[in-house]
Order: sequence, then structure tokens, then C-alpha cells
Amino acid sequence: MPWYSYSATPAGDPKPLVVVRLLHGARQVRLIALVDSGADGSLLDIGYADLLGLDRAIAAVHQATGADGGAFEVYEWPPGLLELQFESHRFPFRGAFIDFGGSADGENLMGRSDFFSQFIVQFWNSRQLMNIDLSPDFPAGDASAQLKAH
Repeated sequence: MPWYSYSATPAGDPKPLVVVRLLHGARQVRLIALVDSGADGSLLDIGYADLLGLDRAIAAVHQATGADGGAFEVYEWPPGLLELQFESHRFPFRGAFIDFGGSADGENLMGRSDFFSQFIVQFWNSRQLMNIDLSPDFPAGDASAQLKAH
């Protein structure tokens, strides 16, 4: 099983961080993100979209609500435009972007809509480890019924 150690943040706190690549055509950028099982979707700093040459004028802008209840704007581009890569596995990016601002303490998040749908993720907090393994493909039909059968 592929186990990954938590990484120390600049503040010294160990967190479940991963290195991923965000891809748009021939362009790509490497970034560090928190693996966050509480995040519905992945959320990245808008600066990465700028680096990849994405035009903000064609992004859909929506209001979202954070875990603290605060509202913020997110930018989303059409599906199929971006991909994420973790290790050697590439998959569609289904998340959004936020402008953390230059002075904000923003943190990229890998969420359930794309990252967690690709992998089995386990956290072992007392050892500051996480296991990230490819999710098995379920046979055709209702996966939840098949799981109950086992």
C-alpha cells in the first residue's frame, strides 16, 4: 500500500499534503494541496489558472460557502478543460478556483468531487500518515448493492 507521510507546513504543523500537477493542454503547473475529506470539491488558488493561460472572462463565477459559513466567489471553467495528475494517474479536474489574495493564508484543497473519486484515501493521524491507492473499478450496476453483498 502506498503510504505518504504528513508534511510540515511553514507554521510547523504536520498536515496531509500532496504534490499534484494541474494541466491545461501543453501547459502544466506543480502545486501542493491539502487532502481534505471534508471538502466537497477541490479548490485551488486562481493564480494557477492564470499561470496556465486560462481566460477569467470565460469562467463562470459563483458564490460558495466555506466551512466557517463565510461566502466567497469561485471561478469555474468548462468541464474537460483541465486535468489533475497525482503520481502517474491523470483525471479530469472538477474543482474551482478562488482568489486567496496576496496576504491571505490560502490553502489549495483536494476534495471529493475529483481527487477522492479516483482514490481510496485513509488517514492514520496518530502516525501522521495517509494511504492513497487507486480506487477499484466497480462492475456495471449498483456499486452500493455489490458492496452490501460482500
